[in-house]
Amino acid sequence: MIYDTIVIGGGPAGMTAAIKAKETCEKAKILIIDRNKKLGKKLYATGNGRCNIANSALDLSSYHSCNEFFPYQIINTESYKKLKEFFMDLGVAIYDDGGYLYPQSMQASTVVWALSDRIKHLGIEIHTTEEAESVEPTDEMYGVVTDCAEYTARTVVAAPGSAAAPKLGGTESVYRLLENTDIRTIAPHPALCRLKTREDTSDLAGVRARCRVSLLCDGDVYDSESGEIQFADGWLSGIAVFNLSMQCIDLLDDGRTPVVEVTLVPEMDEGDVLGYLRKFRDSNPDRRLEAMSNGLVNEKIARFIINRLELKSVTAARLTDEELDRMVFEIKHMRFEISGHGGYDESQAACGGIDTRQLRPDSMEADGYKGLYVAGEYADVTGKCGGYNIMWAVMTGMRAGEAAGKRLTHDKNK
Repeated sequence: MIYDTIVIGGGPAGMTAAIKAKETCEKAKILIIDRNKKLGKKLYATGNGRCNIANSALDLSSYHSCNEFFPYQIINTESYKKLKEFFMDLGVAIYDDGGYLYPQSMQASTVVWALSDRIKHLGIEIHTTEEAESVEPTDEMYGVVTDCAEYTARTVVAAPGSAAAPKLGGTESVYRLLENTDIRTIAPHPALCRLKTREDTSDLAGVRARCRVSLLCDGDVYDSESGEIQFADGWLSGIAVFNLSMQCIDLLDDGRTPVVEVTLVPEMDEGDVLGYLRKFRDSNPDRRLEAMSNGLVNEKIARFIINRLELKSVTAARLTDEELDRMVFEIKHMRFEISGHGGYDESQAACGGIDTRQLRPDSMEADGYKGLYVAGEYADVTGKCGGYNIMWAVMTGMRAGEAAGKRLTHDKNK
């Protein structure tokens, strides 16, 4: 059988692409192939099961790609509205939590069921527990080889995801899918993951703190994030760290030495912190340094700072002005040299993938391969935490699906 469209991948990008292709060309014979037992497996786990589907806050730090401006040719204020309309049409009411969009039910299952039900309603064929291994261009067609069959299609949407989260279906084999084409792949690596420190942080294990986290290297500030940091034995994590991990790993891969700077008590500047410590010293001369620091930060952090600075003073009264200045600097500029990062098994996403310089932003079609489209995380675009990756997946799935449907309609009308 020759299919009009084969969609490789049953995540948000693949499901959206299949829906849009069928809605654009009603007579199209469409097949979705997915390696998991059911569609949307990774989507179920998104946002701790709440499924943050989009974010209205956009700037140049929202997405990471070797083709820096490519994501913003697709993700903008208009596409944000289009995404909301798409989900409302599926029967998913949207809840806007300060720019973070969720299904009103706050359940990922609402989104998965809505997409799955529309796919079934449209009569789209689904093959699960089947892994696509290669796409092979033939005369005006594409051969799709899986681990158990071979298919032919007029158009193909490649949306197999990435290597991230193997327990949810991620695999490095996806990067071999288009090996029989000339389409380039940007070397992939884990993203949105924890970072390994050279310093011993065992004394901080289990601590969470509100802060501002900055990525530094060779005196330059690459990016900063506000939020919560989590300390573990030899590791830094938390959403703020995850968002910096993409650029940090790029620096590590380039053989450089990135540094994460943690700014504690972000609502106070250095003068405020110094004023607090001086007043504490004057008002509580007999209290220990741990108590002095603990007025501002977690007690484990207080002890860590005292040990790191090798402060010999026992009580506040004995603390010199120079030692106070050093404490202030450490509270506002606590630095950790980064030596490694978490693997795919613990990353939320992956950087790298299909080089977007070979993709058309209006359709996600690959240059030189008519009818071959790329969508979702398979392209070299990775968003920060907070709904950006699902928004990217859905919007690219819409463009790829609509473009495939229009091509099919045009060909059938010849």
